[in-house]
Amino acid sequence: MLKFLEDENFIKLMQKHCFNVLEMLMDKNIFFSIAVKTEFVDFDPVLPENLDIKKNPYAVFALAGYTFESIRLDKEKINFHAGFGPEDFATFVSVDLGAITHIQVENNVLFVNFSLYKREKSENLTQNSIDIFLNNPKNKNLFKK
Repeated sequence: MLKFLEDENFIKLMQKHCFNVLEMLMDKNIFFSIAVKTEFVDFDPVLPENLDIKKNPYAVFALAGYTFESIRLDKEKINFHAGFGPEDFATFVSVDLGAITHIQVENNVLFVNFSLYKREKSENLTQNSIDIFLNNPKNKNLFKK
């Protein structure tokens, strides 16, 4: 069973299914939560130590309101802007789709991922964050003179 859960094709299948579920929720403007493996979550800027969620193996993100509106989804990742802690520390969050263990709407679990995901390669996270920021039409005018 372990070999099956680690199989690259199974991992890609689960990632594709996750993408399809997220895309449908976004198309229908339905707020949702995702549970994720924190080792595959990146923050830009990095969270302060007192807010660091990577101390835990899993985290849950509720995507609603502004955070929902800021979502950028592609075949590999979901990216969004979020605030953390009492001071609402603002950061861009990037989560590998393969690291999403489940998707939930209210108290209903819509998607469960049993695959044993591993990252294939490191990426330029700063450039990805800049691209995400600039792809939001509301941010384009911030850099114009």
